[in-house]
Amino acid sequence: MDQRRPPRHKSAIRDVRSPTSRQVAVQALTEIQTGSRANVVLAAFLGDQGRGLSERDRAFVTELVQGTTRMRRAVDHLLQPFITRKLDTDVLAALRMGAYQLHHLRTPAHAAVNDTVSVAPRRARGLVNAVLRKVADVDPEWPDEATQFSYPDWIWNLFLERWGQEGRASLISMNTPERPLPRFDGYIQGQASRWVSEAVDDASPNGGTIVDLCAAPGGKATACGAAWSKIWANEIDPTRARALSEVVENYRPEIQVVVSDGTNTPFGDGFADAVLVDAPCSGLGALGRRSDARWHISKEAITRLTGTQDALLEEALRILRPSGVLTYSVCTTTQQETCGVTQAFHERHQELRSLELQGSHWRPHCNGGLVLPHDYETDGMAIFQWVREK
Repeated sequence: MDQRRPPRHKSAIRDVRSPTSRQVAVQALTEIQTGSRANVVLAAFLGDQGRGLSERDRAFVTELVQGTTRMRRAVDHLLQPFITRKLDTDVLAALRMGAYQLHHLRTPAHAAVNDTVSVAPRRARGLVNAVLRKVADVDPEWPDEATQFSYPDWIWNLFLERWGQEGRASLISMNTPERPLPRFDGYIQGQASRWVSEAVDDASPNGGTIVDLCAAPGGKATACGAAWSKIWANEIDPTRARALSEVVENYRPEIQVVVSDGTNTPFGDGFADAVLVDAPCSGLGALGRRSDARWHISKEAITRLTGTQDALLEEALRILRPSGVLTYSVCTTTQQETCGVTQAFHERHQELRSLELQGSHWRPHCNGGLVLPHDYETDGMAIFQWVREK
């Protein structure tokens, strides 16, 4: 007799569904653990696997990925007593995400454990279940505050040595990143960056021609006031310049984008009425919105960056006309990248006169101003301005 398999009922056919928020998150975390940048990975996964997610679920993915990445040292300390062997990257990603939910999001244990186990690799679900149930029962004992608040020792010590208890407050503040509101034109820009743009406008009320030497991603250039008759946005990296061009097209089409090394531009001597040097820096004031930056930057890199910052200031001065205004800003708080760079630059150029900053939000800092992250729950930002007298 012919034994044929009966046709399957519709309900027996495998349901192909969009991935859940936790599935997307653990996949993104696995990619980040291989060395990829968190913001880039998150954007790619939300644009691909996360396309079918609701806005609420997309926000949850962002919280899981950024929060787990940011608090990596703390969650690893929670997991460490219960792990006896080296784990595959995807298994470790699931465990970290589960521990983050348990101890930082305060997700109920049954939900955090069960939902994490369901998205863990099948081969390791028993392990993930056992470890997370133990972590759920732990009342953490932290060896030090750098571990508790999840920073490399050198960053924690740097802030405390320079700023004392205010440094501690800044580091804790950056574990709850700023949620900036859109500008009037819809562009989302942090408050400290807006204050830099306002300072640029305030120092040059008559406008004219301005050059933003390190313009990507475009927030400060597109925020320039209406008095500027010509805005040039310069960027050294072609890929970032293409992204900059898209921002310009959407928010300030009259801006001219130029691709060149900011230390050796095509602009002539005395070309600009104002120059903004929003310099590449250690980013130690922006560790909140850059969740993985604390794990990538090294103490040694700061010295290298100061050389670039110095060269950018020299080029900015070359293309600045007499009576023009030069603005230097960095989203960091280190002494080397703020006072160190600017004082050495000013000493070499007596034709420059420091300008007093407007706005009570700026703390006096050498001959410029500073916002620490905990002051207004923003990025940390330093700014210095000079007028060229001859």
